[in-house]
Amino acid sequence: MLYLCKVVIKYLNDMIDKQQIRTYFDELGIPTRVDDDGDLVVIQSKDDDFGHDVVIYIMVADNGRLSYAAGAPSYQPDGDLYHLANRHNCRRNMPTAVVRDDAIRMEVSFLLDEEVSKEYIVENCIRMPLGTIWSAYVGLEKD
Repeated sequence: MLYLCKVVIKYLNDMIDKQQIRTYFDELGIPTRVDDDGDLVVIQSKDDDFGHDVVIYIMVADNGRLSYAAGAPSYQPDGDLYHLANRHNCRRNMPTAVVRDDAIRMEVSFLLDEEVSKEYIVENCIRMPLGTIWSAYVGLEKD
């Protein structure tokens, strides 16, 4: 029984945490801030492809779940929000478009409950979701 306890303690101590994720963002040169709830926040600035800032909240749970919830606060798409979200979700696996508070949000989560490399996290759990969230907003209203 003592061995099992030591294994569980080591396992919990090896889980991903918010500071580790923030360090990876820093190393990539992606500025973050911490909001009032303790979540990390990244802002993707508007450009010629999409004329609205995208605010991404990054949550790191104690169970190893890394979640992204994004919104474009000034963006009011033309058309039915549910239709746009459903069409997006039929075309893409990531991120998931959801309608919350009369706006389309983009969400994606990863469960990092087993040991993976730093490179895996950076490429698959940071760079990829940031890119797919941005491109999801860029292409949301395109046929």
